[in-house]
Amino acid sequence: MALYAFYQEVRIVRPVPENLVFGGRLGVVIGLAEESGEPVGYGLAVEGEEQIVCCEEAELEATGRQFRREDFYDDAAGFRVCVDGEGRGRLG
Repeated sequence: MALYAFYQEVRIVRPVPENLVFGGRLGVVIGLAEESGEPVGYGLAVEGEEQIVCCEEAELEATGRQFRREDFYDDAAGFRVCVDGEGRGRLG
């Protein structure tokens, strides 16, 4: 079971070497990588960064702040992608 929930604010307090540049920064959980049902990593939206920052659970600490999905996504502006049996996608 994941320690951190989707849209929960966390601080990167114990960054691994590849994440040292993000040490001390805040992020919001918008992705979760699992293996055998156990969380192995989190995808964070970090203010000022264009790409998702991937962190291990041990790098993070909760701030106590929880956001909502609507704070990050506008479902009215969404689109659907359909993938065929050969892995080709098309807008659907």
